[in-house]
Amino acid sequence: MAQLAALRRPLRRLGVMTRAALIGGGAVAALLGIGALAFVMLIGSAATPAAHVERYLDALARDDLVAAATLAGLEPPTAMPLGDEGEPSIRRIVSSTDSRDGTVAVTAEYGTDTDAVQVTFTLEPAPPTFGVVPAWAFVEPPVATLEVAADWHDAVAVSTRSVVANAAGQPAAVSVFVPARVSVRLDDPLLVAEPQTVRVGAEGSSPLITLAVEPSERFQRAMQAEVVRLLDECAEQSVLQPTGCPFGATVIDRVVGEPQWRIDTVDTVTIEPGERPGAWNLRGEGSVQLVVEVQKLFDGTVSTRDELIGFVVRGEVTITDRQPEIRLSSAGG
Repeated sequence: MAQLAALRRPLRRLGVMTRAALIGGGAVAALLGIGALAFVMLIGSAATPAAHVERYLDALARDDLVAAATLAGLEPPTAMPLGDEGEPSIRRIVSSTDSRDGTVAVTAEYGTDTDAVQVTFTLEPAPPTFGVVPAWAFVEPPVATLEVAADWHDAVAVSTRSVVANAAGQPAAVSVFVPARVSVRLDDPLLVAEPQTVRVGAEGSSPLITLAVEPSERFQRAMQAEVVRLLDECAEQSVLQPTGCPFGATVIDRVVGEPQWRIDTVDTVTIEPGERPGAWNLRGEGSVQLVVEVQKLFDGTVSTRDELIGFVVRGEVTITDRQPEIRLSSAGG
């Protein structure tokens, strides 16, 4: 009997250990199951169409244009679109709507307290990541083409990028991430225009922005000085009709010696748009002193002709590579 009792004691300990192992194994399995469920829930929440839009907008807000381009589905060597030049404080998903064709429309709000806009993106299923994780992609990359123009110039700056049209007054195209905010301004120190700001792709935003160009004060001063210089060069020509100049004189008698010109006054030159974009008309008035010795054909007497002659300055100026080129009209032209 003592031997039987001794045998039962190890068996009872073995049973206790077996039950403990079963209980411990069940706990581990339960924890693994909970962990797997949490992982599935985490992956599910991070692999939704709305999450994909959120990641894109976050990259846009951080100025991480490489990440934004990847999330947008752009293929290299596509030129990088312009990003958001502002500091958006609002980035939220407004709604997510499934469609029968399998696509999902995600509406998001993006921007600042003063210019936030709502934009709807359409997404479709993409090949799963690692073959198991669900993925989504934009049906069309969230990139819009913005056309910019200056009514009397060819160079325009959009954010940090300078774009040049084929000719003054014609639009040039630039691609921009939606809904980035960009500013459009004139890219020439000789001209001025009121800059414009737009959130590209927002409902109601115009695909074409045209700046109204005017001469700057610097342009005005430069043209005034250039006209005076050209008139001085005209005055150096010792002829009655200086070439390419707005003044001249006619003498019916014989000229003795060389005519002498001296610029007397030059009024303020005005600058106005010409007949074609990119050309500006110049107009001003002035007076010039002419001194010349003449001999009358009738009796041969010699006298000095000293008179003040008024003239009108007319000309055209164009700007090429930020350098003005001016051409004055001849007298009577």
